[in-house]
Amino acid sequence: MDISNQPKLMFHGVDFFNVNFNALAPRTEDMEIDINCEPKVYYPSDNLNDFKIVMDIDLKSKDCFELTLRAVGNFELEADLDEKLRKSFDNANAPAIMFPYVRSFISTLTSNLGNVVGTLLIPTQFFQGDLDEIELGE
Repeated sequence: MDISNQPKLMFHGVDFFNVNFNALAPRTEDMEIDINCEPKVYYPSDNLNDFKIVMDIDLKSKDCFELTLRAVGNFELEADLDEKLRKSFDNANAPAIMFPYVRSFISTLTSNLGNVVGTLLIPTQFFQGDLDEIELGE
């Protein structure tokens, strides 16, 4: 494929919804954190080149804290693509582009909470396989 004709994936930022933090007890040195991150994809019916990655994230440490949030990444593909190529952008590239912004948000939020939990630095996530498609409002 000619480099000048490669399709372009444009990232239009992340919106954060439903951010909930609940401190249950002070931080402990041996605090173990469970991370659950399940990205899904949403395709608006009014524009076939736009799509959204919806990440529901749960961070929990038994008896210490709970943090849940929904992050929505806004993406656009410049050209009409065949289904296979579009899926590769939607399922692998887009979540990988969006996730560092989510990590940064969580680190900044928790650093501003003082000594409640300390700054949380969550590890990089790798996204594989097809994302579930959702409808707006799910």
